[in-house]
Amino acid sequence: MNDPQPVTPMTALIVDPEGRLTYMGSDGCRRIILGDPDLHERLQHLKNISDED
Repeated sequence: MNDPQPVTPMTALIVDPEGRLTYMGSDGCRRIILGDPDLHERLQHLKNISDED
């Protein structure tokens, strides 16, 4: 999907509990960049591994 005009991100990227990579745009809408349901689980696993070291 192509937006007619670019939207400036106003927040850092966030991985929500559903594993979607999102940001809040200057227009006040949350944008989903990646909707991978396993993303959150994989990131948590990597974080736990790095915390063990």
